[in-house]
Order: sequence, then structure tokens, then C-alpha cells
Amino acid sequence: MTALLVGGYGPDMGGTAAGIATAASAPRGLVLGDGPECASPSWLAVRGERMVATLEGEGALAWFRREGEVWRADGVTALGGSYPCHAAFLDDDTVAVACYGDGAIVVARHGEQLPAQRIDGSGSGPLPAQEGPHAHHVHVLPDGRVLTLDLGTDRLHVHERGTDGLLSRVDSLALPAGTGPRDLHALPSAELALLGEWSCEVLVLDPAGREFEIMQILTLPGATPGQDQAAALGVSVDGRFLYAGIRGADRIAVIALDDDGLRPVDSVPSGGRTPRHLLVDGELLHVANQLSNAIATFRIGADGIPIPLATTATPSPTCVIRAVTGG
Repeated sequence: MTALLVGGYGPDMGGTAAGIATAASAPRGLVLGDGPECASPSWLAVRGERMVATLEGEGALAWFRREGEVWRADGVTALGGSYPCHAAFLDDDTVAVACYGDGAIVVARHGEQLPAQRIDGSGSGPLPAQEGPHAHHVHVLPDGRVLTLDLGTDRLHVHERGTDGLLSRVDSLALPAGTGPRDLHALPSAELALLGEWSCEVLVLDPAGREFEIMQILTLPGATPGQDQAAALGVSVDGRFLYAGIRGADRIAVIALDDDGLRPVDSVPSGGRTPRHLLVDGELLHVANQLSNAIATFRIGADGIPIPLATTATPSPTCVIRAVTGG
């Protein structure tokens, strides 16, 4: 069984979750357990024996330390940014956080109550939801460069870390207007898949060299741009298929990763309302259906199509991740 963690929205974000839930994948779905209580831990990240949670409503980052089978509270950093929604470890003690509300990228260090760095967001996009900057994702490349997405300004920002551990923004890629870049996922080809929330597209990027190049743009099968909102990406263990959630239509798009690029395959119902996040777990696919208060588990067929397996009730889930780094 795979050890998992589930984040969710609490009352301060219109949800009912009391904090972080532990979980284990089983042949017939998930087995849930209790985890640490905290306010709206909408995104979780684990590195070794340490976990962080973005407390979206409070504008803070909570730190936790694993002690045996239990996660213990280990400090809080007040970020000074609004609605932190994603985070990634830069090293064992440092995290970069994307703040949706004001577009800031904040660097936080364990043991420090205030941020080590803040990079302000600026700009806007053509859609009503792009009235200002909305940072939404942090991705660390194998070469150490740190990428962030701004959903509000249709930009991918590139950063390098200095000897002091802080970030310097060295480049910025303008994406097609109205893309609404939300998520990044590494592909087996060493390229990156970028998910457009508002365009309901996957953009394939080549991160080699100093400048990024858009290699392909594919509309998600089963999505209606302008009506639906895409959320979350996952790749099958064999590297043959890419999955994306579609909120509104409440479907999971299935895309083949062929040698010559992406190919649309099909889409299937997500097993609930508002598939906010998903996780490939071996031959299983777990989908956090936020407004159904449940995680739907599918078995991935030989043809890449998810087959419904079970539904596990859990309040307002916003993410499901592995509890062990690389697990």
C-alpha cells in the first residue's frame, strides 16, 4: 500500500476539512486516517521527514516533522502573501510558495517566522479572472532552475538560486493570451507539460538551454474552453499517457504520449464534482473531487483509460500526494 496525504479546504475557505488526512491506497480504494489539524491546508509537499502545508486562508506556511507514523507541528511562517496555493522544496530547509491572491513568489525557511524573500507579481491578462497577477505553481528543474507560473498574466517565470539561497528572476516566457497557466509536470521525454486552466490546453515546452520553446499545444479531449477549467496533471507509470482534470465538465482527459508528441485519446467522468487534483499511484489513479467531498479511485487499463474502482469520502479534498519522497 502507498502512504498518502490529503489536503483540503476548511471553513475559512468555504470547505469542511479539519486539517490534513493520512491515507493508504488499498485494492478497493483508500483507507483514511487522522493527521494534524490546521486551517485549509490546500497544498502539501514532502521532502524526507519534513512536510509543509499552504494554509491558504491564513496566508501562512505550516511546517511538520515526521515522528514514526505521526506528523508533528514544527512551526509556521507568515508569508505576507495572499492565498498561498502551491509550494515546492528548494532544499531540505527552504520552500518557494506561489500566492494566488497577489501573484507573489515567497521563499520561506524552516524555523523562521517571516519570509526570507518576496518577489512581487505584476500585470494582467485578457480574461475576467486575469484582472491581476495570480501565481499558481512552483517547479524545480533537475538543473536547479526554479519555474513559476502566473495564471493571471499568462507567463512562465524562470529563476536561478544564488549562493545565499534566494531567487533571481532571469527570464520570463509569454504564453498565448488567455492560457491561464496553472500546473507543470515533467514528461518522460524531459520536456514539460504545462496546463492552461482557462484555455483547457496542454502546452509542451522544451526547457533545454536558456530559452524555452513551445513544441505543441493540444486542447484537452472532453473540455470546452470558456466553460470548463482545467486542473492538475499526472503521467502513467509506463510513461505512455498523460491525465488532466476538467472542472465543469467533471471529466478526466486521457492523452497519449507518442514519440512524435501528444495525441488525444478520450475523457471519462471524474467520479464526482470539481476534480481539483489527481495522483497516479502505480496502476491506480486517485482524483480529488473537491465539491463531492470524496476521492475517486480508478484502475488504469492497458489502453490508458481509467476504470472506476472506488470512492472514499473525505471533506473538501484539494490535493492528494505521496507521504514518502519518491514513493
